[in-house]
Parts: sequence; C-alpha cells; structure tokens
Amino acid sequence: MLITHNFNGKEISKEADKEAGFLITNRKGGFFNLGVSSRYRGLFFRLGDDVIKVLDEIRVKDDIKEIRNDFSSIIRYRNRMSESFFMPFGKDALVYEHKGEGDVELLFDVKKAYDNRVWGRNYKLWKEDDKVIVEFTKTTDDREDNTHGEKEYSVFIVIDHNSSFVDILDEWENQSYYFDKERESYPSDRYAYKCLRLKPGKIIFSFSESKKEAVNICNNIMRHLDKYKALQKEYVKVSIGDIKDERLNIAAKCAMESLDSLLVHYDNDDVNLYAGLPWFFQFWSRDILISLKALMLDKEYDTVKRILMGFLHNIGEDGLLPNRFPSTITKCADAIGWYFKRWADFIEILRKEGELKNYFKRSEIIFIKNKLQDSINKIFGRYTSDCLAINGDQETWMDTKVDGDGRSGARIEIQALRIHMYTFLYRLTDSRIYKDIEEKLLKKTKELFWNGSYLNDGLNDSRIRPNLFIAAYICPELLSREEWVQCFETVLPKLWLEWGGLSTLDKEDINFHSESTGESPVSYHRGDSWFWLNNLAALVLYRLDYERFKPYVDKILEASSEDILFSGFIGCHSEVSSASKQSSQGCLSQAWSNAFFVELAEEFDSSN
Repeated sequence: MLITHNFNGKEISKEADKEAGFLITNRKGGFFNLGVSSRYRGLFFRLGDDVIKVLDEIRVKDDIKEIRNDFSSIIRYRNRMSESFFMPFGKDALVYEHKGEGDVELLFDVKKAYDNRVWGRNYKLWKEDDKVIVEFTKTTDDREDNTHGEKEYSVFIVIDHNSSFVDILDEWENQSYYFDKERESYPSDRYAYKCLRLKPGKIIFSFSESKKEAVNICNNIMRHLDKYKALQKEYVKVSIGDIKDERLNIAAKCAMESLDSLLVHYDNDDVNLYAGLPWFFQFWSRDILISLKALMLDKEYDTVKRILMGFLHNIGEDGLLPNRFPSTITKCADAIGWYFKRWADFIEILRKEGELKNYFKRSEIIFIKNKLQDSINKIFGRYTSDCLAINGDQETWMDTKVDGDGRSGARIEIQALRIHMYTFLYRLTDSRIYKDIEEKLLKKTKELFWNGSYLNDGLNDSRIRPNLFIAAYICPELLSREEWVQCFETVLPKLWLEWGGLSTLDKEDINFHSESTGESPVSYHRGDSWFWLNNLAALVLYRLDYERFKPYVDKILEASSEDILFSGFIGCHSEVSSASKQSSQGCLSQAWSNAFFVELAEEFDSSN
C-alpha cells in the first residue's frame, strides 16, 4: 500500500509493508477511523458525557492501493474506485464519496463505546423522502442485566445518498478484530448489523437523539457541501513554521494537525483535549497539560487560555488537580506541577510577543496568582516530608502497579516539578519564601538523588528509568552541564533501543519486558517505549549538547517521523512501541506523543 501525505502541494510518499489506518474528527468529540481492525474502528459521536459508536464498517470489496492524507480529507484509491472521507467541523456528520465501480455495504454497531453487551440492540430502518432513517434503541435484557426490556436510550442516524439505493438488508454478521486480539483486549469479535447496500455516490451520515435534528444536519451539509469542503481546507492551515527537512516538516505538520484534531469544542465556547483516540476519549489532566506547549507554538492562544483558566476551578481541597474529567478517585501527583509549568511557558511566550496585556487583565493575573499560591500552600502541607515532595501509589505518569511497584514515595520528576512550582511562584509574587524553599529542595534533591553517575528514580530506588529526562526538561538547574552529560552517558546504554527509542526500564533489570503485553499493564513501564518520552528525551539531549548526542537525537526523530507518517493511523503519533522493534501500539493517536514531537521538531529546526 502506498501512503502519501500532501500539505499545500508538498508531498511525501512511501510503500508500506502492511495496511495502515486513518483517523478524522469533527472537533466536537466525534471521530471516524478505518483500516485498523478493532472494536474501536468506525464512526463515533459525543453525546453529553458519553461517546456513542454508530458505524462499524463501510465495506467495499476491492483492494486498497493507496491511502492519501490531504489534511482536510482522507482518500483511499482502490483498483476500480476511490473513496474520500471528511467530517465537517462542528457537525455530527460524516461525508463519504465513492467514485467508480462496486457497491457499498454499511455495518452498524450502535452502542456506548465501552459497552460490550450483546443483547437488547434494536434497530428500525425505513426510507423517508430521499433518505434512510435508522433508529436504534438500547434496552436491558435479563440475560446480562438486572431488568428486562427497559429502555436506556435511543438515537437516530440519517443517511442521505445522491444515487439510488440498492436494497435494505437485515443481517447480523460476526466481526473479528485482529488488533484487539493481538493486544489481548477482549472481546475481540462481535456481531454487527449489516443493514444497507448502496450504489457509488455521495453519502452523508448524520447523528442526533432527535430525528428532526439529524435530518436538518444532513440537509444542511448536502446543500452546502462545497462550502464545508472549503472551510475544512481553510481550517487546517497550521501556524507552526516550515521546517527545512522535508520529511520532518510534513511529520511535524501531521503531528500538529493530529493534536488539533483531538480538541473538543463545545457550543458554549469551552474547549478540552482528548488524551487519545480511538479509546482514550476522556480528559486527563496530565496529558492535556503536557500537550499544551505545542498549541502555544501553533499560536492557539485563545484555546490555551480557556484550558488553563478552566483548570483553576478544578483545583481540589488538597491543592491537586483531578486525574481526569469526569473526576475519578485516583489522585494525580504530577498534573499540578505541569500546570504551573505551562502557565510559566504561556506567560513567557506572550511577554516575548508583547501580547500578555491583550490576553490577560491585571485582575485575572491576580486571580491566577492567588489560586496558585493557595494550591502550593495546601500541597506543601499535605504532600511534603522532610522538604521532599511525596506521592502515593499510581499517582505519577507511570500509573500502573505491578508486583507492588506503584512508585510511591519521593520520585525524581516530582521533585523537579515541585522545584519549578516554587521558582514560578517566586517570579510571579516576588515573595522570598518561595525562593528559600526552592533552593532548599534543589539542594536536598541533588544530595539524595544524585549518586555520582546518574539520578536515582526515587529516594532509595536506584533503578535506571527515563524519568530523569523529565527532571532535566522541567528543572535543568538540578545538575551542572557536566553532570547532566555524565548522567545521560551513563543511562543511555541501559535504556537505548537501537530502532530509536528508550525503554521504560533498564534492559538488564530482571523485570524488563522486550515485547508489549498489550492491554495488560505488565510491560507498560517495564520495557514499552513511549513516544512522548522519547521526543522529550531527544529535546533534552539536543538542548544539552547536540554534537555529543547527535546519534540519539537523529534516530529518535527518524523513528518518531516513521510512526507518524507511515504506521498505525497515518499522520498520527502512537502511544507506545514494543522495546524489541519499532511498532505502532497502544492508542494510535496520542495527544502528548503528537505534542512533544512538535516541540522537538520546532526547536530542532529553529537552531539549525
């Protein structure tokens, strides 16, 4: 299969050795993906706090020869026909255009995205004027529920087609999902409802709880299709600059567009960011905040401000931010530190561009300062022991607990984040107390974590892990330049993967896993290579001494570009890879993977 990316006339192509998938979104929580065989493939829409799957597959019996990313749409070329896909921004709809020979079969699987119950799925299908209406009702069934026949919800899907319908089908067909099976993510098969066979042409799918609203959406898009296509092209003009290296330039544009596609815009002008798709469609504090710098680089200042200001109202009584929204009982030790970091980045960028007064009133700055001071005062009282920042099990980004290892206690990146919080508040308030505790923690962290060769992962935990790169990104003043060089020259041979990534654990550790264990967390932080952290590490090494660490930086850039351009969901950066060889695994469009590639590529290009 040939994979091609075309950005404003600049193209890059490659023959892939296996089929790749794609992902598009409507920027309001809906998304569509095909090409990767998973129960999370298909068409999804956001409905309140739920994500509803609608279509499982748009099936055409003809081999795919090329998949083309034009940024505003996806085109697949087959032997006897072509298909194009786009979701109009802000609309609960999908536009599918089929040119050439061969009928189209539609397979439905309407359900809440995580709901794998098999009974009580009721479809009604009828023609109405020039459309087909699909009404789906979910009812309980005593074969798997406590009640029987009680209605849970109903939704409507309207299908408009500019050619003649072939026929309405009424068949159930079992689907096997190899991607889920490989990940040991079950169920890896499920029956879908094959309901329609259509002739080639323009097909519009719209979705709503109201039939009238779904019909109106469909009519509006069909009447103004050219306008929506033009708006789509206008929207994808990303603001990050052109990069000299052609491959890196297209990969960075793809990553920025992929990150932007994960934004969820609400009718009330609120905005949020999915952690990843197709199954991390929640709002994780840590992931959002880690990703915000890339949105700043893309000059999406209004979006960044709305997100940062929104978090101010979600700081808890203990001074921390919730792990995700809707809130969970799981605590999050590092999101608040990233929150302070991104405030510092945002204010610095706006000041440099002379824009700070245009985005913030003095009263807003005072409000922000007071909220952050209140947060740090509460955190200091609750999560500090002998000056060190402490956290519980599963509260860091390495949030799994395998064989009792939940990384509780004092962790290196949490110390770096706390130091930065004190530093930023000192700059914001000019209060000497923050400078004093910053200097005290800086000194103590170096005394207790620096073993003369590298930084320990935790207090009394000398395992080699890549979290020290996070510490270097957040708090470069923790060590001298010479000490950082020594640190990285010591740990890189222990963590380095020859394909261009870092392991999450020393390769010689007895608990190291060279192969990803899929949905099981055993390998997550005991071997799996996380693309966001690879990109962060490359940025740290580049800033420190590019000539010395050039082989590592260049190899990470190459591997990450390959993942973005030609693997998984094309144009999107995956969550993880196995340590043994590069692969696109986990969630195939991950916000912080995309974001840190943009940071890396932008800084790499601006200095070369």
